[in-house]
Amino acid sequence: MPGARQPLFDVSVFVNCPFDEAYKPLLDALLFSIHDCGFLARSALEVSGSGETRLDKIARIIGESRFSVHDISRVELSPASPLPRFNMPFECGLAFGSMLYEPASKSGPRDLLLLAAEKFQDKLTLSDLSGQDASYHDGQPALAIKAVRKFLSSKARTALPAGVPVRGHESIVARFEKFKADLPALVAGTPISEAEIGSLDYVAEWLGLATSWQAAHPR
Repeated sequence: MPGARQPLFDVSVFVNCPFDEAYKPLLDALLFSIHDCGFLARSALEVSGSGETRLDKIARIIGESRFSVHDISRVELSPASPLPRFNMPFECGLAFGSMLYEPASKSGPRDLLLLAAEKFQDKLTLSDLSGQDASYHDGQPALAIKAVRKFLSSKARTALPAGVPVRGHESIVARFEKFKADLPALVAGTPISEAEIGSLDYVAEWLGLATSWQAAHPR
């Protein structure tokens, strides 16, 4: 959407992943690592209300983000339905479309990271992705952090101010674990309970605490 981009376009990263409690530890790792690399995580969870449809909101955020991360590993059947959900492959397709039809900013091209739980899972479920290399996390937050760090470190040269380094993934993992250990004390100073901050309904508040902690604990 030319003319509608925010100034933060070059550092915005759209996150397309399962939004459920089982995936929450991986979501936390993705959000934390994106911000610890100096970028800004965007997702469909950031705005609530009826001002725009979910699809319009997702399309807008993708348009406002130069980069995106897509975990397309959730392909199993739901207990409540005989069919898998296709939201994540669909949103991945929207991001591929943005790369094809509005491919570049002044700083460089759009790009995306594909994530899957198991090796070759992406090739079996989305054969059109042949030739695209996915990263595999095996359900482990540390491996998701490693994949995000590798992807964004190569983007930092054009997206971040000159001379801003990206941490090594082991450093980000260690900082993530330290933040989680500090989180109960951080929550104690807020009107939010520890049980609430760990739920999907409080992702914005969780991320606010994470980014404040990151700012207070520079390398």
